[in-house]
Amino acid sequence: MRFRFRLSRYSPEEEAVYGTILTLGNGHLGVRGEVELEPTIYGTTIAGVYDDAPYFYREIVNAPRVVGLQLMFNGEPLNLSTHKILRYERELDIEKGTLTTWVELETKKGARINYESTRIVHGKRKNLVIMRFRFRASQDGLLTILNPIELDTANPSYREEILVRHYSVEELDCDGEAVYAHVRTLDGRYHVGIASSIFTPWNHERNTVKSTRLLGEVLTLNVESGKEYEFVKYVVVSSSGGSDMKSAVLEELRENKRTGFEGLYEEHVEHWEKIWERAGIEIEGDEDAERGLAFSLFHLVQSLPHDSRISLTARGIHGFGYRGHVFWDTEIYALPFFMATMPEEARRMLVYRYNNLNAARENARLNGYEGAQFPWESADDGREATPPLVPLDMRGEKMVRIYTGEEEHHITADIAYTVDLYYRLTGDEEFIIRHGLEIILETARFWASRVRYDDKKGYVIEKVIGPDEYHEHVNNSFFTNLMARHNLLLGVSYFREGLGKSQWREVIERTGVTEREAQRWLEIAEGLYLPPQRDNGVYEEFDGYFELMDYTVDPYGLGEGRLPEEIRENLGKTRLIKQADVIAAQYLLKDWFDLDTIRRNFEYYIVRTTHASSLSMPTYAIVASWLGDLELAYDYFMKCAYIDLKNIYGNTAEGFHLATAGGLWQILFRGFCGVDFKGNELEIKPNLPEKWKSVRLRFFFRGSRLELRVKHGEVHIKMLEGTKPIGVEAFGSEAILQPGGEVVLRP
Repeated sequence: MRFRFRLSRYSPEEEAVYGTILTLGNGHLGVRGEVELEPTIYGTTIAGVYDDAPYFYREIVNAPRVVGLQLMFNGEPLNLSTHKILRYERELDIEKGTLTTWVELETKKGARINYESTRIVHGKRKNLVIMRFRFRASQDGLLTILNPIELDTANPSYREEILVRHYSVEELDCDGEAVYAHVRTLDGRYHVGIASSIFTPWNHERNTVKSTRLLGEVLTLNVESGKEYEFVKYVVVSSSGGSDMKSAVLEELRENKRTGFEGLYEEHVEHWEKIWERAGIEIEGDEDAERGLAFSLFHLVQSLPHDSRISLTARGIHGFGYRGHVFWDTEIYALPFFMATMPEEARRMLVYRYNNLNAARENARLNGYEGAQFPWESADDGREATPPLVPLDMRGEKMVRIYTGEEEHHITADIAYTVDLYYRLTGDEEFIIRHGLEIILETARFWASRVRYDDKKGYVIEKVIGPDEYHEHVNNSFFTNLMARHNLLLGVSYFREGLGKSQWREVIERTGVTEREAQRWLEIAEGLYLPPQRDNGVYEEFDGYFELMDYTVDPYGLGEGRLPEEIRENLGKTRLIKQADVIAAQYLLKDWFDLDTIRRNFEYYIVRTTHASSLSMPTYAIVASWLGDLELAYDYFMKCAYIDLKNIYGNTAEGFHLATAGGLWQILFRGFCGVDFKGNELEIKPNLPEKWKSVRLRFFFRGSRLELRVKHGEVHIKMLEGTKPIGVEAFGSEAILQPGGEVVLRP
């Protein structure tokens, strides 16, 4: 695996993109990758720290910046934007989770300055950011270093001219070894303590500076020509709150300084070694594919929340796209990767949904329904966070109406689907008893109240938005109705299984579900209307879809920019769709369809999909691999692998496309390797791209840890950990994988 990614061009315009793709994080803290020597609007992302926002309800807070540095040499500020740059290189080492920067400048007085830094957001010590930097000048002189906690960061709002600052400063303090800032979100819910200090063995003077914009320590020292000077910057950022937060943060800072950079570095590298041992994937014969996949998984893992107060957000700890909200992206696209490689962490993200079950119940009640209706966009409190209106101008005279929060109801079924998937993959009985069963029952109850009975069609679901999103207020969305049917059937199945288990039965009794209610769920599921198939076997995406103007596109193209203006302005009147919809349903519920039906629908919808959403390509790629269209599947795989490295959608500055990263893993695992689950057995139907010689990966299944190696015409699987035999099927052959054993299957 190739783990290093190097960038070597500086421009202020590109720094925002570099900021995203060079982000470092540990699930608690996110520090974007903009170079520390230059100003930026971006500060620190702290997972779970939200504040009330105009129009967007709540958004993740752009907290104070903690990695910036300001250097002066002989009284001259050192800036990349104003000095001659002789060298500018940044290297992200995803094997070790480090970001290294090399800068060489020529000052206006003719001195050559060499600067090098190594930045770490510590994997194990979740509050810690450290940066070692070195300085060398070609002349003797006076070096001045300002180490600030920058207190003027703010969130970009609905227009770039508007910034919203989400915190107030409660306390600023400095002592002989550190500076400390205490800030509070404007809603008063979150308190953040920040301590920062630079250590160097060289003789220096230390002072402090305080203003409305920053609190910082100032180091001055005389440097000799050609000699290298080393410094280590330690930062602790805590959102734990509490009356003793200041003393706790300062003591944590002191303890980290006592450990020292080398000790902290070794801990951090060991942390990433363990992650890659679990999640690393080897693709023999295609270095570019392996690199792109590893890069994507690195950023996905970095955003993994470390507690169940919050789940994985759409753009991670990398930026402020989608306001740090949680969508179906998490459950459908990202969570399967974590279920397979880090099931304990996947569980936490599902517990987040359980922790917000009462908010989902309230959401259903406010909308006139029963049970639990999960919001389309969720923040820290689990309430609907989708803005109904977003202004387009400064006065708010022009507004765009957003209906997804009111109509994109399929997320409720998506969450129930993923709860069931987690249980099938892990066999985690305790999770079902404490969390999962109640989610499944309450979401089934929601759908039973959401349907309406129609004398001609049976049970219908009206006025929704499916994954497509170009078409609003539609009736009987194929995806929504099918997932709702699945959710109802899950409710029936879990209810009936639970009656025979005492702890499950206690949950059923607490929720008040009766046999009569479960029987009604079954009746609704069996009578739930689905848009019919045409003679060619294609399901209508929603009622009236086939009556719209037809228009087709090249399946290898992306986005709406390739469309004629008159089509772009009237997308809702055409059969064009934004992303996989019918095909997404057939992927998730593949056992409900034969392969020929899937093929017919794939061939119809693939040429009517713009892929304007980054969620589209993973689903189509998986299905394409099942159908043997490996050229298209591989094309989508590579586009997903480099979606942010190449800024394919032009919005990488807003944060990393984490759902695409999770979908990329699914392309490889469910698509090319063809892994599926049938009860306690594994079914493997590989279909590797021609240039790939083999794939090797590790994953968990039903409490066992397995290593899978897939070649053309061969499946090799080994049980690394586990105590129970597992059935394995591949190429029409079956075998039993014993604890500690391995099997090889061939045609």
